[in-house]
Amino acid sequence: MKIRVIRVIRVLYRQCPPVLTVGLGLLLSLNVLAQSNLRLSGQVYDRHSRLPLAGVNVEVAGTPYGAVSDADGFFQVENIPPGSYTLRFSMIGYHDARQNDVDVSTELPRRLSVALTPATIAGDSVIVTAGREDSGSSLEGDKLVLTADDIARYGALGLPQLLQQAAGVEVTSTGGGDSRAQIRIHGSRASQVLVLLDGQRLNNPQTGEVDLGEIPLEQIERIEIVRQGNSAMFGGNAFAGVVSFRTRALQERGYAGLRTRGGAFHSARGEAGGGITLGRTGLHLQASYLQDYSQQDFNFEYDGETLTRQNAWYRNRKFFGKISYQGHRQQANLRYHHRRGGQGLPSSYFEAMPHDGAFSDGASDALQLQHQWFFSRRGYLESSLGYHHLTTTYDNTRAASPFLRYHTRQDNTVLEGRLNGMHFPASFLELRWGLNYQEEHLDQENLLLPAASIGQKRRHTAAGVAGAEVDLPGLGTLFSSARLRGALRYESYFSRAAQGYPLAGFSLVPAVLPWISFSGSWGKAIRYPDFNSLFWKGDARARGNPELQPERKTFWNTSIRFGGENEYLPVFSAFYYRERIRDLIFWHRAVSGVWEPRNEERARQQGVDVQLSQKLVTDHLHFQAAYSFIEALNESTEPNRRGREIVFIPRHTLNSSLWLGLGPLHALLVYRTLSERQTVPANTAVPLSAYDVWDLSLNIRHEFGPLQLDAGYALKNLGGTSYELLRGYPMPGREYQASLSVNYVFK
Repeated sequence: MKIRVIRVIRVLYRQCPPVLTVGLGLLLSLNVLAQSNLRLSGQVYDRHSRLPLAGVNVEVAGTPYGAVSDADGFFQVENIPPGSYTLRFSMIGYHDARQNDVDVSTELPRRLSVALTPATIAGDSVIVTAGREDSGSSLEGDKLVLTADDIARYGALGLPQLLQQAAGVEVTSTGGGDSRAQIRIHGSRASQVLVLLDGQRLNNPQTGEVDLGEIPLEQIERIEIVRQGNSAMFGGNAFAGVVSFRTRALQERGYAGLRTRGGAFHSARGEAGGGITLGRTGLHLQASYLQDYSQQDFNFEYDGETLTRQNAWYRNRKFFGKISYQGHRQQANLRYHHRRGGQGLPSSYFEAMPHDGAFSDGASDALQLQHQWFFSRRGYLESSLGYHHLTTTYDNTRAASPFLRYHTRQDNTVLEGRLNGMHFPASFLELRWGLNYQEEHLDQENLLLPAASIGQKRRHTAAGVAGAEVDLPGLGTLFSSARLRGALRYESYFSRAAQGYPLAGFSLVPAVLPWISFSGSWGKAIRYPDFNSLFWKGDARARGNPELQPERKTFWNTSIRFGGENEYLPVFSAFYYRERIRDLIFWHRAVSGVWEPRNEERARQQGVDVQLSQKLVTDHLHFQAAYSFIEALNESTEPNRRGREIVFIPRHTLNSSLWLGLGPLHALLVYRTLSERQTVPANTAVPLSAYDVWDLSLNIRHEFGPLQLDAGYALKNLGGTSYELLRGYPMPGREYQASLSVNYVFK
C-alpha cells in the first residue's frame, strides 16, 4: 500500500500543470502554528446602524460552548463537535436573538453574520434565520443536509435509502446490493450529477458516472445535496445537481472498531478501523479496511415465470486512510482511498441473451491533499490537489457467438487543482474567488480487436470564478434578513473558446414571520460529453459520436421554508424549478440496430419538491416525508418525439419514514412509491410499472463505559414487490440483513 501511494504522488508530480505546482507550493510553505480547532465564528452588529457590537454573549444551547464578541463584533467558538446547534445571542439594550439549525462540520468552518435589534421596550426573544444555510440557500445552491445522525439511522438499510429521503433524489441500480448504484436528481442521468468526496470529483471521465460503491460510507459524517445545476461554482458535470460527501474528523483521543454484516443472497461484509490523536501535536490518524461480497442470486417474476438472477455477483476490497492536522490558523488533510473489486455483468432479461459469465474487474485510487489557511478573522484561503485513477477490464470472451464477445481495458486518470478564497470585508458582505484546473486522461484498448481501440485521449478545463453575497441594509422594518448573491465562472474546455456561466439569487426572511424564509436563483449550466459518448467503438452494437455538442440549460427556481418557532412544529420546505435544455444527449438505436448518442435540439423540465419533518415526540418519535413531481418533455422537431415524456423519469415519487427510539432500541420504517416511467423516446412501448416498497430496520445500541455495541436487523422489500429501476434489470424481492458493530473509544 505504501508503494502504491508513493507511485501516485510521483505521477501527480510529473503531470501537474503550473497552477497545481503553485498550489502545492502554497500548501507546503505555510508555517505550522499553535493547535486549536476553529469551526464556528462570526460577527454581531446593530441592525439599524450596521455598527459592530462588542460584549455580546454567544451561547451554544445545550452545551458548555460559548463566546463573547470583541471590539469589532467578532466571536469564535473552538473545539465544538460537528452537528446541528441552536445559538443564542444576548446583550443589554438589545432583543435576544436565536439562530436555529446551525450546521457545523469539520471541513468547512461556519461563519455567521448576526444582527441584533435595539430594545426600546422589554420584549420577547426574536428568532433570527439570517445565516445562509438557515435560509436553505447560498452560492452553492439550495441545499439539503444529511447529518451523521441521519447516516447512523439509515446504516442498516444502506446509502440508497438514505439519499432518497431527500426530495428529488433517486438512486438506480441494475440489481441491488452495495454496488451498481448511481445517483439521479430530478430524473437526470447519473452522468449529469457531480459527486464530490471532500471536494474532489469522483465522476469517471469515460462514462461521467459514479458507482456508490466508491463512497466509503463508514467514514462519512455529512452529505450535502444541491438540487440544481451550478456550473458557476462547480463547473461542468454539475448539470442536474451536486452530491457532496464529507469524511469525518477524529474527535476522541482514539477509537478502534469492528463491524460485520451478513444476509440474503449469500451476502457478507466485514470492516476493521481505528483512529488516534497524537498528543498535542494537532495530528489525527484514521484508517479502515473493508471487504464485501454478494452472490445476488435472487428470484424474480417475469412473463408469468419465476426466474433466478444469474451472474449478478460482486466483491470489493476497500482501504481508507486520512491524516489531519488542525492548528490555530490552519488545517490540512491528506486522504487516500483505494478500492479493488469485480462484478458479474448480467444480461437484461428482455434481451433473452445468455450472460456467458461476462464480468468486469478493476481498481480505483483517490488521493487528495487539502489545506485551509485562516489569514485573519475575516477570511481564509483553501487549496487542494487531487488525483483519481480508475482501471477497469470488461471480459466476455467465453460467449458462444463472436458477435457477442468483447474484452477491453480502460485507464482513466483525473488530475485536479483548486485555489479558493473567502473574505468578509464588512459584516454585510462576503466575497469568494477561485482558480480551477482539471485534466482528464483516457487510455482504452480493445484486446480482441486492437483496431477498434479508442486509444489515448486527453482534455482539460481551466476556470476562474468570482462571487459575492451581500446583506441589504435599511430593510429591517420589512425583512429580518434580505440577501443577494451572484457568481460568474469563466471557463475554457479543451479546444473551445472560454465562456461565462452566471448565477444570481436572493434570500428573504420577513420581519413579521421570522420562522419563514424565501429564496430563489437563476443561472446557466453546461455538461461536456463523456469519452464514451464521443469516441466509443468497442463493439458492433454501439459507437460514439465525435460531433456531439455539450449539453446546456438555463434554469430558475424558488423555494419557501418554514422552520417552526419550536421543536414541536413541523419543518417544511417546497422547491419549484423550471429548466430549458438544449442539446440534451440521448442514446438512440439506429435503423442498423447500432446504438449511438445524439443531441436533442430542445427539452424542458419543471417540477416541485416538498420536504416535511416532524418531531412527534422529542427524542423518541420522528416522521419525515419527501415528495417530488417532475414533468420532463422533449421539444424535438421530430413529430414522433415532440411533446413526449423523457424516458425513465417518474412523474411522482414519495419517500417517507417513521423513526422510533426507546432507550437503546431504535426502529425505522421506510416507505417508497414511484409512478410509471416511459422506456422509449416515442412513448410507444409498455412503460415500467409503478411500485411500492416497505423497508424496516431494528437496532439495539448500548454503551459499557468506553465500549459501544450496536446490533441491527433489516428487512428490505417487506411485501416482496417485483419491480425494476432500469428496464430489464429486476430488483431483489424480500431480503434480510443482520449486523454487529463493536467500538472502543479512548477517553
